[in-house]
Amino acid sequence: MAEFTRQIALLGNCGKLVLKNNVLAILSDNELTTVSSAIYNGGFKKVKAILNVQATEDYSDKQLHADPQKFILESARKLGLQDNFVGMVTAAAVDKFALASKSDGTLAVSVVATAVDAKGETCSHAETAGEPIEVEEITGTINIMVAIDGNPTESCLVSTVITATEAKSAAMWELGIRSRYSGDLATGTITDAIIVAKTGRGAPIIYGGPASKLGQFVGYCTRRAVKEALMKANKYCNKK
Repeated sequence: MAEFTRQIALLGNCGKLVLKNNVLAILSDNELTTVSSAIYNGGFKKVKAILNVQATEDYSDKQLHADPQKFILESARKLGLQDNFVGMVTAAAVDKFALASKSDGTLAVSVVATAVDAKGETCSHAETAGEPIEVEEITGTINIMVAIDGNPTESCLVSTVITATEAKSAAMWELGIRSRYSGDLATGTITDAIIVAKTGRGAPIIYGGPASKLGQFVGYCTRRAVKEALMKANKYCNKK
């Protein structure tokens, strides 16, 4: 069994958040239904693990982009995992993650965000969706994992992806982060990824927009987690 550097129990029945080497993961004894933009097993899947994997120095950018699935699988083995997981890759330091949670009755939401690299830099490729973008190098990203102890429908899960994305942008605006390409207020970075997971417990939840109970939980936790993750950058940490 893997020995974890850190281990945090998540609210409800969502499992635990663990950190080992370059892998930050949510592990569950029970199957989770996920929808994601993850590069490994993305889309709708049923899994027991969700991974956010930090690119290591010994893996060149060319190698990583040529075969990211191989890198994710190699990293997953550090947790004893073979295939039953969803995985994202990030240049951010996964040990600088931020976690925000909220619960009420039978509904619980936890959001984990990473945004700052090992040198304490962040958002080097912040952008505003819809603008012209020419990419030379990819070194920054914001990855988000949302765990819901509840039973949103498939369409509701997709709706929570929208809500979480809006909350991420709101966190960036709150900190005044601007696009590298146009100088407009940034909505994200060019390589952001998100995974939303549910336990499936309880009555079906139909709505996940910002005004719904689930949407308010997801929006609050995502905005808080992303803001806290971004504020671990040197330019914020050095401020009094």
